[in-house]
Amino acid sequence: MKNKIVLGSALAVLASFASGASAQDAVEGGYVGLNYAFLTYEEDGISEEFDLGALVGKAGVRINPYLSAEFRAGFGAGDDSTSFNDVSLDLELDYMVGGYMALGLPNESPVYPYVIVGATKGELTVSATGPGGSASLSESESDISYGLGANLNINEDFQVNGEYMQYIDKDGAEISGVSIGFAVLF
Repeated sequence: MKNKIVLGSALAVLASFASGASAQDAVEGGYVGLNYAFLTYEEDGISEEFDLGALVGKAGVRINPYLSAEFRAGFGAGDDSTSFNDVSLDLELDYMVGGYMALGLPNESPVYPYVIVGATKGELTVSATGPGGSASLSESESDISYGLGANLNINEDFQVNGEYMQYIDKDGAEISGVSIGFAVLF
């Protein structure tokens, strides 16, 4: 319910900014980039947190000075493991894809802060090894995602950014994290 309220509010704000754009400002420009995400996986009933890494490519378009649309796709670049009672668990991110809208605050400084909302689908694989043998299971999930970040313009064609995202929070499992990266503007 909380996610629906956040999403509805964000979409209403985004729509109000988007409707104010003139036809001349319809497309401000596109960008492509790459981020490294430091992710945390938590699940109810498991005391351990898993630290995962992901390499995430992004492509987007700035619709007007306030609003951007973006597509992201990534894969696991670092897995984590834990063991208890002679059983070893290994968790890795197989993939993550999503579509997002970002609402930013243009200003005179080179820093462009923004909030972001959208949907993410991801798949994880867990492998267990113990005295009785080994097994693995892959499961995918999708959810409403939201976060905040800031772009730092290095010049008119290149920016770096930092961001926090809540990617998935569903059925007692949560994937969230911070990322750093860059984008090339065109």
